[in-house]
Amino acid sequence: MAATVLVVDDDDAVRKSIAVVLKLKGGFNVLEASDGLAGLDLAKLHRPDLIISDVFMDNLNGFMMLESLQDDPGTARIPVIMMTSAAQGAGAWKSGAAIEYIEKGFSLAELLVIVDRILKIDRTPAGKK
Repeated sequence: MAATVLVVDDDDAVRKSIAVVLKLKGGFNVLEASDGLAGLDLAKLHRPDLIISDVFMDNLNGFMMLESLQDDPGTARIPVIMMTSAAQGAGAWKSGAAIEYIEKGFSLAELLVIVDRILKIDRTPAGKK
């Protein structure tokens, strides 16, 4: 059964590009939300295997969504990749084993490698290991 990834971004083009790559190249089931509030609702309802979220969004930003997810025992252990255009400041970013950051401007292939690593997916062809 394919893993489910929730993509949360208020930029439709970015969100849809990521969703298409995850579906077609990654083989994942993908849920999409256009802001943190919708992302939080989808996460609680579907319990995805991974969440990829923008940081700066209206309604509920990525950090506020992350905080709400971590406060709920049902969603606290879901790994999260936070996409940001701002460099990680000294201690200004939440950190933890289940939180990873990727600087915007990343390639979709680069994102897929990170997703595979987090979800422990090995795409090495059989016999090539």
